[in-house]
Amino acid sequence: MADDSVSQPISPQELLATMHELTRRVRVAQRGTWFPLLVFATITLLAIPVYRYAPYLDVFGRCRSGPDYTVCPAPNPTELGYWAVALLLAYTVIAAFYIRQSLRRGVGTPIRPYVVVGVVLAVLMTAVSIWLTFHPLLSPPDPFSTDPDIGPAGWLMSGLASPLAVIGLALLVLAWIERHWALLAYTLVFLAVGTVQGNHVIRSSSPWFFLPYLLVPAGMLLLGAAAFAAFRPGTEARA
Repeated sequence: MADDSVSQPISPQELLATMHELTRRVRVAQRGTWFPLLVFATITLLAIPVYRYAPYLDVFGRCRSGPDYTVCPAPNPTELGYWAVALLLAYTVIAAFYIRQSLRRGVGTPIRPYVVVGVVLAVLMTAVSIWLTFHPLLSPPDPFSTDPDIGPAGWLMSGLASPLAVIGLALLVLAWIERHWALLAYTLVFLAVGTVQGNHVIRSSSPWFFLPYLLVPAGMLLLGAAAFAAFRPGTEARA
């Protein structure tokens, strides 16, 4: 008489389905999406006093003045230095968070590509910003026009050579690492908003003219962090 307690062999289809489910659970356990967004929101908000109170240092000699305006196409070295340091510190903190999370959950996260890409992008942002100072997208006196026409390629370059673009492009890498489709969709919207903002001509005499260009992305990052933290799958929230 056959022993009915003997388990039936697992079919290849069942084994494959089990592997897919385990892979999905591991990816969920690896995720910590909310934390990078929170860190980037923090450094964006901390940039407000730097933009407001840091003096403009025309170390590149690019400022031009008119009867009732002064235009400086070169970035403020103080602001550029802030973003370079803040981004590098941010990626260090994020890497430490993921390492700690991996030790606590017992599931490693391949965070190194994300951190490396983020650091490289931060360095490239600084280099491109300085390069554009001496190689403007328009020749004088057009750079000081109130409505410069730099074309689609220049428009894209100008928008992507910004701190917020560095954040967004690195988030694309994080979305790939975590296989996170929601983060991918969020990041594409964030990049689109940042690119449009980066090419908007500012016409204001207020010393707080920059405020919307920091508060809007900071608000998006805070909302994204809250959403990804609130809607984490149960396995991630309990880990």
